[in-house]
Amino acid sequence: MRVGVFYTRGKKNIEVVLKDLEKAAADNDISLVFYNGEKEKIKECDFAIAAGGDGTFLWVSSIIYNFDIPILGINLGGLGFLTDIRKEEINKIFADLKSENYNLKERFFLKANCKGEGNIALNDVVFSSTDIRVIDLEIYINDSFVTQLSGDGLIIATPTGSTAYSLSSGGPILKPDTEAFVITPISPHTLNFRPLVVSFNSRILIRNKEKCRLIFDGQKLVTLNSGEEVTVEKNVSSLKVVKFDDWNYFDILRKKLNWGNG
Repeated sequence: MRVGVFYTRGKKNIEVVLKDLEKAAADNDISLVFYNGEKEKIKECDFAIAAGGDGTFLWVSSIIYNFDIPILGINLGGLGFLTDIRKEEINKIFADLKSENYNLKERFFLKANCKGEGNIALNDVVFSSTDIRVIDLEIYINDSFVTQLSGDGLIIATPTGSTAYSLSSGGPILKPDTEAFVITPISPHTLNFRPLVVSFNSRILIRNKEKCRLIFDGQKLVTLNSGEEVTVEKNVSSLKVVKFDDWNYFDILRKKLNWGNG
């Protein structure tokens, strides 16, 4: 078994974690491949490990999503909603991988087409102003006009990303296996625009009225000029995420977000 290892340099405890990974791999007869920018070596791996925070997990997902390699995240950051494995569990998870004591959960990506290019996002696609001015966007779903938004921006999020920027902007929490997107306005200039949940088979078209930014998972940025259009839909290929028997989504919500706790 070969496991690709991705990590964020300079992260707290990263050197200790890398040593723990090497020891656990040796104990379980697993080969490690440390990512150094060469994707060809990663293609041959059976699993990928993202060691860092949720940003690291999103970065890794953008690299491996076409390789059909399951991913698991070791949390070295703060919240760690995607990287939900504690560093103290490294030896146990390697033993579970070897004995095939795990489950694979599917997470789908958004694909946004603009400027003749397709970009993917596991969490969200965000339309944001290039300065302090509001932006005006026209929203269409399956060729039907929905509404025009004036405000600070717009978030289109997957269920995976519903607990990220969308949630902090007033959007709902979607269980990860929900077959839907959520469209969440950012500080709309009218109180009657509320977050909208639509089927993940929907084709969303956004037409911007002035220059704005398009941001993918908080990592990649594209500048849009006035009048340009962006279509957002479910990506064909998805991401397989490794989860173990003791994983429970609602436990994570309570522990990480204090959700539902009085």
